[in-house]
Amino acid sequence: MIRSALLALAAVALGAAAPPLRMNDIQVIGSHNSFKARIPDAVMARLRTIDPKLADGLDYYHLPLTDQLDHGVRQIEIDIFADPKGDRYAEPKGELWARAAGETTAFDRAAMRQPGFKVFHIPDIDYISTCVTLRRCLGEVDRWSRRHPDHLPIMITINAADTPSNRPGITDPIPLDDPALLDALDGEIRSAFRGNRLITPDEVRGNAPSLSQAIRQRGWPSLSKARGRVYILFDVRKAVSNTYRLGHPSLAGRAMFGWYPEDDADSAIQIVQDPLADKTEIRRWVQQGLIVRTRSDANTVEARAKDHRKSLAAMASGAQAISTDYYPGAPDPLRTTFTVTLPRGEMARCSPVRVPAGCRLRR
Repeated sequence: MIRSALLALAAVALGAAAPPLRMNDIQVIGSHNSFKARIPDAVMARLRTIDPKLADGLDYYHLPLTDQLDHGVRQIEIDIFADPKGDRYAEPKGELWARAAGETTAFDRAAMRQPGFKVFHIPDIDYISTCVTLRRCLGEVDRWSRRHPDHLPIMITINAADTPSNRPGITDPIPLDDPALLDALDGEIRSAFRGNRLITPDEVRGNAPSLSQAIRQRGWPSLSKARGRVYILFDVRKAVSNTYRLGHPSLAGRAMFGWYPEDDADSAIQIVQDPLADKTEIRRWVQQGLIVRTRSDANTVEARAKDHRKSLAAMASGAQAISTDYYPGAPDPLRTTFTVTLPRGEMARCSPVRVPAGCRLRR
């Protein structure tokens, strides 16, 4: 009896052991349109005469994915375009303009002729990427990850703008609300991350009735189990999200998490574009156990004004991934010296909402 009391007093004096961190207890800096390469000069000059505002918004680009990961980026975004037969995007109009001006570009026509999902931003005008196919992009992440097996989990957001842009002269994408295309997409993902490399909805859900219940009751996997691995969020329009789970109740057997309303049984991850407008909602979701990806800047607007209000709001909200075009070491074509990091120049920390006392965190 006396011994038990003494042990209890000792535990109080020393402080109870903190519960192990989970993968949603961290906050990292990520990149937006992470694949984006520099637009050729001739194309940018043409854009400035047609749509100056669009040209300003596209005047940024990125390091290769490997270099971003070396700089501490732990969330990346990849835009995809279905091209099951190949050749659909092999002759972009921008490349014709560049060649006519005598400009040599990094456009990889041979890769564009092959079947499979292609990676770039906007057909015909922002058509060059540092990893032209989804297989190449994911393969680059996988190789880096295997060389750094203790890294923090990497969030990959796969985005698809699969409806016509209604811009004159822009090639229309193939709609993705097709089960065969979505199965093919999952196939490319699983072929890139073999073994236990991918954190899937099945793993997070376990034996719970739904993903939503699993993360609110049991929580995400521990951070130690998530290290050295990746997880993927599918950022698409509602029709595609719903097709993705057809025949896959609670995303059973799927490679990616979907973006569903907070009251949906499959809701696990949320995307918020403006942390200034929605900081209260972000904080509530983070407290409930959801993972949130938000942005600190968009379309070069904050960089040109050197405006950090969004980045500060994003950090304070507790959002787990804060996406920027201006991580340390990012190209700075505007010469703004605008950079987004967490406090003290860090690229990762414990969530100020979920772990307010802070912690030591290896990135």
